Amino acid sequence: MLDDKVSGEVEQSFDDTRYTYPLEDLGDDWHSFPLPSSVSALEDISIVPTKAKSLSPISQAVYQAIVDDDSNNAVAADEETIKRNKIINEEYKNWKKHAIYLYDIMLTRALTWPTLTLQWFPDQRFPPGENYAIHRLLLGTYTEDHAQNHLQIAHIQIPNMLPNPKDYDEDRGELGGYGSSKKVELKLDIAQKIDHPGEVNKARYMPQNPDLIATLCPDGRALIFDRTKHPSQPTGTVNPQIQLVGHTGEGFGLNWSPLVEGRLATGTSDNTVRVWDIKDFEKSSKNMKPSRTLTHHSATVNDVEFHPQIPHALVSVSDDRKIHIQDLRVQDFKKNLVKENAHDQEINAVAWNPKIETLFITGSADKSVRIWDLRCMDKPEHVMEQHKGPVTKLEWHPQHHWIFGSAGEDRRVLTWDISKVGDEQTPEDEEDGPPELHFMHGGHTDTISDFSFNKNDPWLMATAAEDNLVQVWKMAKVLYEKEKSKVLPAVPLDQLE
Repeated sequence: MLDDKVSGEVEQSFDDTRYTYPLEDLGDDWHSFPLPSSVSALEDISIVPTKAKSLSPISQAVYQAIVDDDSNNAVAADEETIKRNKIINEEYKNWKKHAIYLYDIMLTRALTWPTLTLQWFPDQRFPPGENYAIHRLLLGTYTEDHAQNHLQIAHIQIPNMLPNPKDYDEDRGELGGYGSSKKVELKLDIAQKIDHPGEVNKARYMPQNPDLIATLCPDGRALIFDRTKHPSQPTGTVNPQIQLVGHTGEGFGLNWSPLVEGRLATGTSDNTVRVWDIKDFEKSSKNMKPSRTLTHHSATVNDVEFHPQIPHALVSVSDDRKIHIQDLRVQDFKKNLVKENAHDQEINAVAWNPKIETLFITGSADKSVRIWDLRCMDKPEHVMEQHKGPVTKLEWHPQHHWIFGSAGEDRRVLTWDISKVGDEQTPEDEEDGPPELHFMHGGHTDTISDFSFNKNDPWLMATAAEDNLVQVWKMAKVLYEKEKSKVLPAVPLDQLE
């Protein structure tokens, strides 16, 4: 277990072997940076991270050789691994060096085990007489060596006012950590742990009752936990309130309907989408069967999402490269709205725009994000290809419906402003990317597992990656305050009504 203030060394697991790495290049456990007034957006900075656990196991000596650039000590190591890890290490150092110019808040917490899932709860609390707010974050674990997994809820303390640049500790590269004045202290504490069978592939709270949390297990089961019926510390016994049985393969597609209370959709490697109506649960048994099983995909279903404005519309994407939009009032899936070969490779993620009924986005292993309009599905409205690896997660900004985020295996989280698509650029601006590329977060050193926009504090984001880190951050105010949106009209959707 890592202490609140990490120091010394940290263990990482590779297969059945443990390796211990020095923590120097992870930086301090807590970070928050002030904003110099002279800074402008993304000035010629290469924003990327450090060492990546997924590249392949490397010993203490090999890792030190990478840091010290001592090739004589790494002769026996895989040269390609050394090269890639060295690049990651240097890019992370570069990001850390310039982070003070890019963020108003940057909090980093090293977890004991990585989490594959992350979501802000919709609430915040203001303790009486205190100058901070308490936000809650939903997390999981992904353990090894038969260690117990947990569904976790973290409490995060965020100051009501931005940290004062005068409090910046240049030696420690820190503002807002332990030992700072109370008014700027940032904290992340695990407040509740609930035993879970195997890693938590994905976890999401029910919008109508955030105390009810759905999770996906490695064996294909989906579980429903009522967090109020579990103690703050694990008991050693897995005891969900409901087990959703039916899937026969592992999966990551999980989404609650924002309009129909208790309705949940799941998608897994058994090629099916299943719909569950929790309100129909009978307490005589913990097991519950799906109300609908959809078999329109021919390969692993990677993501599902209910429409935010139309209760009977459900979209799913798959390794078969198809987009299916199902009208749940219709039994015959052949009447679905289907787009075949929507990407060049597997489709990993999908997200409806929260305001524009006809608009949604998809992300793929072909490294692209595509914008689609239901009124014309012959081709995407726009394609964004700034990622350097498969795109695995998409999410729209909860307050600004022209902004969305994307993340993937390239260790980056990008935010996009679709109101800027087609804007003219100078040759100098073109070097930084297309006009719709809004921001690039590069504080992680491994594949991004999940990210989430905070629903109460605009531009406060949380990210998790396979490097064991959770980061809570807010980009510098100058990067978003000047954004002036084009008015994007909402168009009635008649295809599914």
